[in-house]
Amino acid sequence: MNKSIFSALSTLLLGLSVTACSQSGPGGSSAPQAANPGAEGAGRQFVASGNEPFWTVKASHSTLTWITPELSQGKQLNVDQVVASDDVKYSGVDGDKAFTLVITPVPCTDTMSGESFEFTSVWTYAGQRHSGCAKGGN
Repeated sequence: MNKSIFSALSTLLLGLSVTACSQSGPGGSSAPQAANPGAEGAGRQFVASGNEPFWTVKASHSTLTWITPELSQGKQLNVDQVVASDDVKYSGVDGDKAFTLVITPVPCTDTMSGESFEFTSVWTYAGQRHSGCAKGGN
């Protein structure tokens, strides 16, 4: 086989490996890396979301807006933003409930819509962890 066939097959397989809002676990990923959110994290805004249960978190500087079907107007949460070398992590406490939003530069595909995103997200509130996708934006 020639190089162009191998190249086309490897590109196809790489594209198929990024599915259902998931990424490979620790120990290596064959998925392409997206832009590094940590590089400009302090000034960057993100919109993260997930399915089952449905949730959206809009992150802007030191504030998160958490939106669910029950919280359609959104709940404002004050956070401390920690920018790591590859990830952006927002964390804080809502009353007695700890929360974190972690944005990781791993491509993600929404499990319901099939939409592609440049980041993977994990939203944890009161010990309940929810995986999803994220994009930079308002």
